[in-house]
Amino acid sequence: MSKLQEIVFSENDMIAVIAPHPDDECLGIAAALLKVPKQTDIYVLTDGSHGCKDCSIEEEIVVRKRQFEEEMEYVKPHAWHWLGIEDTKLKEENDISDKIDFTKYTKVFMPELDSVHPDHVAATQLCCDAIRKQEAKPECYSYEICKPFHEPSHYIDITGLEEEKAKLIRCHKDQVIQEQIAIALNAFRASQMIFHDYKYVECFMSIDPYSRPDTPDILFKLYELEDDPEAFARLEQNGIEIKKVMPMDITKVYEFIRDNFARAWADEALPALINGDCHVAVRGREILAFHTIDTPAKGFMGPTGVIPKARRNGILRALTINGLKAMKAKGYKYVVFGMTHPRSSYMIKKMPGAVVIPSSAGAYNDKI
Repeated sequence: MSKLQEIVFSENDMIAVIAPHPDDECLGIAAALLKVPKQTDIYVLTDGSHGCKDCSIEEEIVVRKRQFEEEMEYVKPHAWHWLGIEDTKLKEENDISDKIDFTKYTKVFMPELDSVHPDHVAATQLCCDAIRKQEAKPECYSYEICKPFHEPSHYIDITGLEEEKAKLIRCHKDQVIQEQIAIALNAFRASQMIFHDYKYVECFMSIDPYSRPDTPDILFKLYELEDDPEAFARLEQNGIEIKKVMPMDITKVYEFIRDNFARAWADEALPALINGDCHVAVRGREILAFHTIDTPAKGFMGPTGVIPKARRNGILRALTINGLKAMKAKGYKYVVFGMTHPRSSYMIKKMPGAVVIPSSAGAYNDKI
């Protein structure tokens, strides 16, 4: 931690803060909002409508926007923008370059790419795509949202501003549980910087948008596939089964994928659903996860998705091995994992037989 570089704001800086949801901006990068508000523009990408189970979607949109406006009234930034994309659906957006002009900014802060929330991942991918498309040249950083990076690269000292940051977070009253976590993380970060007299620190990771944030494809050698009985035994202990999707369940599984992940994923999985190449993890009659093979192209694995409440049960690993076995039974010698999420990529790369395919993001340039 002592080798981190300090981010210093100059009077010539123009700063863009990208918030997938209303409150991400103050949880992760309150430093810009409190230190240089007149040089900071804030973009809230979604309407936050899925942020509270006690309200209807329509009610929650009104609540979240009102709470965000209260925070902005206190901060008084240079500008703020409410894009209003439906919460949890950001990954269905293809382009935001017509909504945000990155060429006018010297520094851009966005969420971490390795996040469990798909909106956070989508926000960073969309921003990096737009920066490349516009040939913009800002310094780019991802910020922590209540969870520490493994290896941060930069920091900003917010000692003395911690109560102001807490006040911003408290504007979002139906999300107030985040306050204690965020401030504790900042205190933890400061405690790691033993050569400085800091009390509260926000940490960041430098991003190069031109290196493409997309995870490269991974080639897997099926002849090196190793079984993992323990992975399947763990599912059994938790009352979870892997089942092949039958024709009478196609609509049910399609809607599960569409509603919990993305319509684009559901459409991508449709050929596998029709051809009997989709498996699901279920507990009783409840679907927890899905996995497909031979999509989006022959010899490809995925997409795969596990709903948040079912994660950390080993479902992803078991479904992956199950899919690899199915591909091997079809006669394949090699398969490709396409554009895997960073967490999935980490697991797959550790498996014997996995090889990263360099410069493979271009394989998807023919999408409409």
